Amino acid sequence: MRRLEPTCDLELRQLRALVAVIDQGSITEAARSLRLAQSTVSEALAALERALGATVVRRRRGSRESILTAAGQALLPRARDVLAAIDETCTAVAEAAMETRATVNIVANESVSTYVLSAVLPHLRGRWPNTRFPVSVATCPEIRQGVRDGTFDVGLLLEGAEATPIRTGNNRANPFEDFEVMAPTIPLVLFASPSHPLAQRKHRQPTARRDLAAFDMFASEANGDFHALISRFLLEDLSSVRLHSTGSVEAVKREVMASACAFGILPLYAVVEDLRRGSIARLDIRPAPPTMRLLGLLSRFRVRHPGVTELIGDIRCAFVRGQPVPAQGARPALRAESISVLPITPIAVLE
Repeated sequence: MRRLEPTCDLELRQLRALVAVIDQGSITEAARSLRLAQSTVSEALAALERALGATVVRRRRGSRESILTAAGQALLPRARDVLAAIDETCTAVAEAAMETRATVNIVANESVSTYVLSAVLPHLRGRWPNTRFPVSVATCPEIRQGVRDGTFDVGLLLEGAEATPIRTGNNRANPFEDFEVMAPTIPLVLFASPSHPLAQRKHRQPTARRDLAAFDMFASEANGDFHALISRFLLEDLSSVRLHSTGSVEAVKREVMASACAFGILPLYAVVEDLRRGSIARLDIRPAPPTMRLLGLLSRFRVRHPGVTELIGDIRCAFVRGQPVPAQGARPALRAESISVLPITPIAVLE
């Protein structure tokens, strides 16, 4: 039987350029998302069209927006399938050859890095001994930007539990390939030194939010979702808030323990051990502080290492009671009760 020769010679870089231009809306934004020069993206598209012998993208009249021609509409879904198959192949090879050297870049809020990642990464590094899992600390806007531009494989951040979820799919307004809500309910704890006047109230009656006006409050971040959420919560009753940012979780604790007239607010997982030791006292405030959730953002522009999926699964496991026993021969799940630094909140499902 006569073998059919391919009539065109396409390259992955050309297909990545096409998908990025359509998803991002323009060559300028595509170049930014791929971390390439605009001329490089333009050349890749031109080479693609030469190889196909057809125009696949044209600019909308009076706009910089790029739209598909009929040929481009036929090519785009197949280009996505090819790129997805390449990613799946890389993942399968990495999983089969665990000795393969790789790097998974993680960026997270400071409290998540200190109290959550430190509990799960040793397990993951043991599973992938030749893969590096470097962690960078950043604010929420920096995390989103770092995942958006492909600097990081995964970003972990806290946001208000009532925040609108990021929309997934092939929407060019969505800079992320996927997102995972790993813990939908993370309580915020208002705490003070055991010698604080509000902590020494007889019978420890609940504290009204307006009673906080006379005291200094300390939080770790100067901006970002956490700081904004706390500010909105306090300003509902108070005309002004003496809210100070320390730059780190440990600095918040030190400020509070050093003063009999200050209080702090942090996620429960960051103070649970201090509460158990009695070095700080939890204040029962009414109305209760808002809750947060832990969100994972996954880059659209980086090949998905299987360790990323395991990382998300291990963090979920850490926040959920009663994980099922793994099937025979399967890798044991990270048991929640084995992570002493994480409070196991009564979360049955994470939907």
